[in-house]
Amino acid sequence: MNDIKTLFERPLPSARSGAFFNTFSYPTKISPESIAVYIAATTKPGETVLDTFGGSGSTGIAALLCENPTDCMKELAGELGIDPIWGPRNAIGYEIGTYGSFAAKTISNRLKASEFKKGVADFVEKEKEQLMYYYSALDSDGAIGIIRYIIWSEVLLCPHCGGEISFFERGTKRNPVKFEKKIICPHCKRKTSVDEMKFQTEEYIDGLTGKLTTRKKRLPAWVYGTTNGKNWDRPATTEDIQKAAAIEKEMEDLEDAPKEIQWGELHRNGYHFGISYLHQFYTPRNYLIMRKLWDDAETYTPKVKDALRLLLLSYNASHCTLMTRVVAKKNAKDFVLTGAQSGVLYISKLPVEKNIILGLERKSKPFYEAYKLLENCTGDFLVKNKSSEALDEKDNTIDFVFTDPPFGDFIPYAEVNQINELWLEKPTEREKEIIISASQNKGIGDYQAMLSKVFSEIKRVLKDSSYAAVVFHAAKAEIWTAFEDSVSKAGLNIELTNILDKKQASFKQVVSESSVQRDPLLLLSKGTQKVSVFENEEEIMERIILSMGDGNIFDERKAYSLYVNECLRKNIHVTYDAKDAYVLIRQLRKGVMDAALQG
Repeated sequence: MNDIKTLFERPLPSARSGAFFNTFSYPTKISPESIAVYIAATTKPGETVLDTFGGSGSTGIAALLCENPTDCMKELAGELGIDPIWGPRNAIGYEIGTYGSFAAKTISNRLKASEFKKGVADFVEKEKEQLMYYYSALDSDGAIGIIRYIIWSEVLLCPHCGGEISFFERGTKRNPVKFEKKIICPHCKRKTSVDEMKFQTEEYIDGLTGKLTTRKKRLPAWVYGTTNGKNWDRPATTEDIQKAAAIEKEMEDLEDAPKEIQWGELHRNGYHFGISYLHQFYTPRNYLIMRKLWDDAETYTPKVKDALRLLLLSYNASHCTLMTRVVAKKNAKDFVLTGAQSGVLYISKLPVEKNIILGLERKSKPFYEAYKLLENCTGDFLVKNKSSEALDEKDNTIDFVFTDPPFGDFIPYAEVNQINELWLEKPTEREKEIIISASQNKGIGDYQAMLSKVFSEIKRVLKDSSYAAVVFHAAKAEIWTAFEDSVSKAGLNIELTNILDKKQASFKQVVSESSVQRDPLLLLSKGTQKVSVFENEEEIMERIILSMGDGNIFDERKAYSLYVNECLRKNIHVTYDAKDAYVLIRQLRKGVMDAALQG
């Protein structure tokens, strides 16, 4: 227990970088290198680690890495003051999601890095020859070049005269870039707030459904390309618009059944207008290219085929759809290209159409590095695409658990991941998803009941002297209560608490005023439940504020995480939502600072 106590004395850093983190995006993904240090410190070579919410396989990859630790892992162990015994560990991962389990199986299939590199090079070369003409365009001098990406623009309607307005032309500026809050109509010259302007729609024959359909009207606005190694950009021309329309006609020739989107909490009537099927999340050109690339991967050996398809999916949801976008950074001369926002299905007024083939070349590098790190690992990693409410393992057979349960209603994983899972033709079985969801008719009671079953199973398969490390994140007291009750009803005890210190927060953690950063990390055991310690929550918060010092930079979100940790460690129910806690923390901190000035 002393080694584990040492391990829990400092926050566990989890950088959102490195070969494994950069291979493919996945909501709330944790760096495997960080998890590996915990596994190596709490287990012996040859022992087995379980993850009941496996996601994209971070825990399993971490177990494999214990055999060949990276420099990052060795440095982190030193920083944490531990000296683990490195060596092969085995892992079992349960993941209900199709995409997560496919990613975990594929990245850990021990494909030789050299074989992956050769397969990608051959694949990209063939696809360039067959498909790059779809991305051809004339540069400003009339020479034939290659499109790197195109900014498309929504067409808005003037509420005064009904005239059509390109948002890109009238609602943005370049050098320096800016999104205008108000637009002057080029037809009637009246100024209107962008938020008050409706979008224009258009009817078209959908090439895959064969039906007359209505969608938002969007047009190519600005083209970025390259000719003989020289980059250029220019306004979109009539020829660009005509080529896009001609490519859309080719959709009619695809032998591809339309795949319906199953909407839930993430649907928005505004930016999702006209999107009912997977292909409607793309420009026709990029759906056509993705379909051809996906089918062409079928010609390779099974391991290489899966690796190529994971490479495609890693690029797909973030960079291939209408969710790709540009942002305006202060004093920048031009818009900054960026991918889709993680954990949501947001489509901006300026969606971007990227050159998928060029993107694959750049994206393959971290995959090569990941395969290189794992190709000689000898541990077993068994991925099970099924619910963890009933585990296959026998009683008292697991040496350590490291898991990251769904955080209540924080991210609807199945809804987000369907953009990739529909390509795999096996969306997540949502009735088995442990989540709070109005669209699935699952309330907090359902969530707690399902979570309790998993923790009961963890207790059953965990050896008596072993531990389970659980990362959990919530901004609502009722979700913390559900989590606490699930743990206690399963007969598990919170021994120690710590913080997973992510170096870069997720999108939802950054933008929400009620979000929480630095996820609590809890160590559970099969020991005797602790007796509740009566203590005022305000006193706990005040003590935390004092411990964090009186500097000018004070992190309220960290204070909330520490408050939650302290409550859980002392078996006190968390009663404050993050938003309410931040108000109290500000008041208490002001009182502490005023007392210090007077004293």
